[in-house]
Amino acid sequence: MFKKMFKNLTDNLTEKLTDNLMNNQTSKSQENYAEQMRQAYGGQIDQQKFDSQVSAMGYTTINSAKEDPNDPLMQPIHGVTLFDYAAGAGKMGEGVSEDQICVALGIERPMWDEARKLWEARMKEDKSFNVANVYAKYYGEYKKHEKLGSLTPLPGAAPQTNVPSEEIEANLKRIEEDKYFFFEMQAAMQAAYDNGIDGAQWLLETIGITVSQFNSTGAKYMTDFGLVAQMMDFQDQKQKEYSAKFAQDLGGSIADDVQF
Repeated sequence: MFKKMFKNLTDNLTEKLTDNLMNNQTSKSQENYAEQMRQAYGGQIDQQKFDSQVSAMGYTTINSAKEDPNDPLMQPIHGVTLFDYAAGAGKMGEGVSEDQICVALGIERPMWDEARKLWEARMKEDKSFNVANVYAKYYGEYKKHEKLGSLTPLPGAAPQTNVPSEEIEANLKRIEEDKYFFFEMQAAMQAAYDNGIDGAQWLLETIGITVSQFNSTGAKYMTDFGLVAQMMDFQDQKQKEYSAKFAQDLGGSIADDVQF
């Protein structure tokens, strides 16, 4: 329910924050937190006011979350820090294997597997959403990870695309610099899913970028509630336009028909 309220915002930046709210055991304070998030994303309250209000309720936002070294929930698991886990998730989205990640971190695969499960459990356990928000921050910066940032998929393991490498680089730069392009592509992916098309595959085939690359490159936009609210009408309109194109072109090569 809440994901639809948030206009299908990028999953990696919202799913971790709303998992605890989409069950039958949410507390009244959690429901209030969700309502504050809805209002913030809807532009009804500004970001600073949102941060202040949810802080008073005992929660964090992606702007106020921090990695407190004294917080038991932020302690490394088998040597795997939250940044390691977030960076690993980002790299896996690019096609890097978990075994590669383990080698780079200097740990055995069973340690990594258990660390992943326990970090997920901590996010659900943490009622302040601090762990999930710090994760979201780190996910947006996973390419900066000292050990994992430079990892590349093994030959043949990377998601395949026919988009030239120079065009891919240009599209990544455009996502980083052009908010309209970011929200347009987000709208297009959702429209694809609405029409029974794999939105992630469409993105890869059309602009040569994986969802992981897209999410991390555009992460800065999703932390600005004012911007998200400002762009909602634009995103809605683009989603309608792409949905109409997809519905019309399902019998042909959709990617070839899309013009940016």
